[in-house]
Amino acid sequence: MKKRVFLAALACSILMCACGTNKPEATTDEGATTAVTEEESEGTDSDDEVLEEVVSVPDEPEEKEDDLYYTFNPHACPKKLYDAYGPEEWEAFFNLCDALRAGEDSFECANRDVYEWCFSGGPLNDLFPLARFTITPDFINGYSDGKGHFSYDIPVEEFLEKQAAFEEMVVDILKENVTKEFTDFEKCITLYEYMVDNYTYDWEECANNNFEAMEKLPRGTYGVYRTFMDKTGICDDLSAVYDYLLVQCEVDAVQYEGFTGDGHAWSYVTLDGTGYFIDPTWGLDENGNHDLTFFMMTEAEREPDFGDRMAPVIYYYEHENTDIDFSANDDKYEILHNGDFVSLDREQKILYYNVEGEEREFHYDA
Repeated sequence: MKKRVFLAALACSILMCACGTNKPEATTDEGATTAVTEEESEGTDSDDEVLEEVVSVPDEPEEKEDDLYYTFNPHACPKKLYDAYGPEEWEAFFNLCDALRAGEDSFECANRDVYEWCFSGGPLNDLFPLARFTITPDFINGYSDGKGHFSYDIPVEEFLEKQAAFEEMVVDILKENVTKEFTDFEKCITLYEYMVDNYTYDWEECANNNFEAMEKLPRGTYGVYRTFMDKTGICDDLSAVYDYLLVQCEVDAVQYEGFTGDGHAWSYVTLDGTGYFIDPTWGLDENGNHDLTFFMMTEAEREPDFGDRMAPVIYYYEHENTDIDFSANDDKYEILHNGDFVSLDREQKILYYNVEGEEREFHYDA
């Protein structure tokens, strides 16, 4: 599957790290009050009267929707790539995100290099997809005196309406598939199956994936936002959609790429400090099969296709911190790779899969 070639020498890449919120503590019955009257009451002619014990129990707290479901996080990015770059880049990029959501055309930015990094293709394409082809930076005069400036290519009101609809769509996808009670593994497999069920590979876009053809295509007719809306795309679009959804539900996921022929892109996820490769593009199947071959792979399983020409996607310039671990050597999910997904029992922590007509069980602990 071809990997996208971005126009105008802007380097495309991905990042995202999840910023979570803690659940509020549940109210208990420990605060219940007890009221008991005196056993004898003065001033009565009747026999001693004892009133019944009255116990007041507080109402059950009403569960809030965001206690169970994820809300949209405009500053979500993968921790791996957050750690790979400096705080100036991320502070500026989050300022840009806030400006875009408010319909503003400038944002606080440390310097010109950081300004160019924010618009280098990858950050917007993967972390604010709508803006990738609906705003334009000015690399000559766009930065001055701690401020970055840009212009909108569509009316601001239209931009804000589209972004609000996009955020609502993302939240709806998550709500339909996962909750905060899911483990990271369960989020990965559930959203992987969501991709299999809902997305297709765009062979026409693949054929146009070259500079000459793309220069003739209208902006916005390809890329991550378009793939979200049309449910079709090529490998870097599909893996970016998968990563975006995972990061929004607090799973560390970044885009990875390999170079053989036209190149290819997939996802790198981190579960409990351990890395794995997931390829939502090669996992797609037009015949409706739910092949797990490309779910939770190791480096050794990718090497036959890409050898040592594999690396995490980077942005405008090399990582400032080159010590970030992107290894993928744990093979505990290898047993799944000759089967098709059947179902998931979250209570029993069992993934059911089919191998040549025989249903099998994979017991997971997290």
